[in-house]
Amino acid sequence: MDTCYEFLQKGADRDGHIVYYGHRLRIADFLSDVERMAGGLTKLGLSKGDVITLQLPTCPQALVLFYACSKLGMVANIVHPLVPVRLLAENIRKTGSKALFFYDATMRDERPLASLGQILVRCSIADYVCVRKPIYALYSRLAGKRLAGLCTYSRLLAMGKGLDTRVSGAATDILCYMHSGGTSGTPKIVKLSNQAFQSVVDGMWGMYHPDVKHGYYNLATLPVFHAYGLCSAMHGPLCVGYSLVLVPKFDVRKVAYLLGRYDIKVWSVVPAMLKKMLACGVFDRKGLRHLDVIWCGGDVCPESLVEQVDGILAKYGTRARLMRGYGLTEMCGVSIVNNFDHYRKGSCGRPMPGFAVSIWDDEGNTLAEGEQGEIAVSGGGAMSGYLEGEDCLVYRDGTVWVRTGDIGYLEDGYLYVVDRKKRSFKIAAVNVFPAQVENCVAELDFVSEACVVGVKVDGKQFVKVYVTLREKMDADVVREQVIAHCKRNLITYAVPRYVEVLDSMPRTPLGKVDFRALQDE
Repeated sequence: MDTCYEFLQKGADRDGHIVYYGHRLRIADFLSDVERMAGGLTKLGLSKGDVITLQLPTCPQALVLFYACSKLGMVANIVHPLVPVRLLAENIRKTGSKALFFYDATMRDERPLASLGQILVRCSIADYVCVRKPIYALYSRLAGKRLAGLCTYSRLLAMGKGLDTRVSGAATDILCYMHSGGTSGTPKIVKLSNQAFQSVVDGMWGMYHPDVKHGYYNLATLPVFHAYGLCSAMHGPLCVGYSLVLVPKFDVRKVAYLLGRYDIKVWSVVPAMLKKMLACGVFDRKGLRHLDVIWCGGDVCPESLVEQVDGILAKYGTRARLMRGYGLTEMCGVSIVNNFDHYRKGSCGRPMPGFAVSIWDDEGNTLAEGEQGEIAVSGGGAMSGYLEGEDCLVYRDGTVWVRTGDIGYLEDGYLYVVDRKKRSFKIAAVNVFPAQVENCVAELDFVSEACVVGVKVDGKQFVKVYVTLREKMDADVVREQVIAHCKRNLITYAVPRYVEVLDSMPRTPLGKVDFRALQDE
């Protein structure tokens, strides 16, 4: 198997484009920038095995650096663009990073970066725009507190021009570090290889069999620091010949415009994005007429959301459907999906080619179909381990399995996810799965979102549900109806004792409901 860089070289549509802030970058020019960046990194004294940190949003620079690392056998340590410098310093220490690429628009005060011991490289929107380039360039110089004499992304490209670098990377080399909540609930740094990325791409497109023609676009609204986003929404589409539309920051109106402006065939999302689009009523025929598929993962996707989106897609006469899937960072983003050939209501689908799924009990014994237990997955997308050394990999008969920490069951080979194991709690020795309660509460017409946590009062465990509403209602009425509905549909132990109405849910940087923040509260 080749590196991600070599797969890109083979499959990219050189006459296609990467769209960024309205500017079209020819993929042929993008590939040229990858070559120049590989030369520039070499000029900085970096080589195979070295780690560089990308503190960047979804932008061309992040992708250029990703592929340059793949070519040279280096590691791209991809972090959130807004991570505080204190946490960034700890991350750099752990990963042994030698260079930091940051974005001027998100780093207003560069002075604290001087203490990180890194080769600092400033990236800017001005690197990849034309008409508004002078405006962004002026902003880069004047806005915020800038360090003098830093190397810039554009200068690094110029340094590498004409320098011929050979492919030093290998399929099994670690290509990037991704950051995960860990299957046990504590933050971890995940090591992913070229092979892991390519196995996911091969599996996903093997199930989809995409019709790819020149001018077809994939809409990338997921962040580059998310394995699902980088692998399935950017690397995979580029390697099979799609053009890309990059969205650095999700905005409902902007996304609606882009859906109508370009021939968008494929769109990868998390449920929160679709909920925002539906709440604002911005889906229309112009924006949906070209869509062929919407991939949805990264969080629990309720059946009610699938039905609502599919209803809109059917109304406008497109064959597109919302294809729910399942994955985690430790498996490079995705390993199980529904598709047009194999689809089951309420499920996350079947394993992709080259992947497998099993349900285990606490001792690691395989459970029969229909029995609930911990989801274990295997396949070429499996991580190479955690950087810190802790491992959730299990080796059986030559197969590497990842214990996911999620609870689910199988029916006819289809996976049904019940909840995160680490979120579950017990009441009177009975397991309560918050997602089951949340799905039940979400069935009420007046509920927009629900989040369930366990709370202890006088040493006893109870269920509490936080809700946001579609319209203003009396809180006491909400509480009565939520509890009554749950009593009719759930076991006694899972019925909420407490119901609290919020104006909005707290969110993680990836847009998921931050249940930990509510649990802490």
